[in-house]
Amino acid sequence: MKKYTKLFAIVSVMILAVLSLAACGLSNNPKKTQEALEKRNYTVETIIGDSDIDSQAELDSMSDEMSLSAGELVAMLAAYKEKEEDEVSDFIYIYYFKDGKVANKFWDENQQQLSELKTEYKDAEGFEINKSGSVVYFGTKQAIEDCM
Repeated sequence: MKKYTKLFAIVSVMILAVLSLAACGLSNNPKKTQEALEKRNYTVETIIGDSDIDSQAELDSMSDEMSLSAGELVAMLAAYKEKEEDEVSDFIYIYYFKDGKVANKFWDENQQQLSELKTEYKDAEGFEINKSGSVVYFGTKQAIEDCM
């Protein structure tokens, strides 16, 4: 578990400016998305602020790195599915913001990091970066479809 938490943290920092989960109707409810992915055999890690003080503090700390104010990042989700032994086939990272205005601010202010992600994952099959309402996401096309 620590291994995946470290991976999640590293990718989160790297992704700083990431995504937005596309216009095809990605849910802005991280719990529903988590359930949908777990039903499809993804390993899912989430940080949801809700009323959990420690989780919100972790999200607020990440907000600083993303040029956001405390409370503007309300949840994060990372999920992956292994193809074969220790080989990841499909993955997705989702950032849930307070509202669409904050998601747009994040998207606009982090274009350089988003471009770097596109370059970094250029060989990933069906890689997408997008935003939808108050959600920004990136991952493989299959993982995005599996969220719905």
